[in-house]
Amino acid sequence: MSAVAFDTLKCARRLKAVGFTQEQAETQAEVMAEAFVSNVETLVTKDYLDARLAVTDGKIRLLFWGQGVIFAAIIIPTLRDLLII
Repeated sequence: MSAVAFDTLKCARRLKAVGFTQEQAETQAEVMAEAFVSNVETLVTKDYLDARLAVTDGKIRLLFWGQGVIFAAIIIPTLRDLLII
C-alpha cells in the first residue's frame, strides 16, 4: 500500500493559530497522525476487493451448481419411479 503523507507541522501550526498552546497543538497533531496512519493501513484497494469478491462469487456459483446436481440426482429417480408405477 502506498504511503500517504500527513504534515504534522502544518497541522500543529494551524491548531496554534486558532488558540491551542504549542504543547496542545503538537500533541493533537501527533495523535491525528497516528490515527490517520492506522486507518490507512486497514484500507483495501479496489483491485484487492474485486479479486476477493471474484473468489467468493466463484465459490457461491460452485455451491449453487453442486446443489443443483444433488437435487437432480434425488428428484429425477424419484419422479421416474412415481411415473412408472
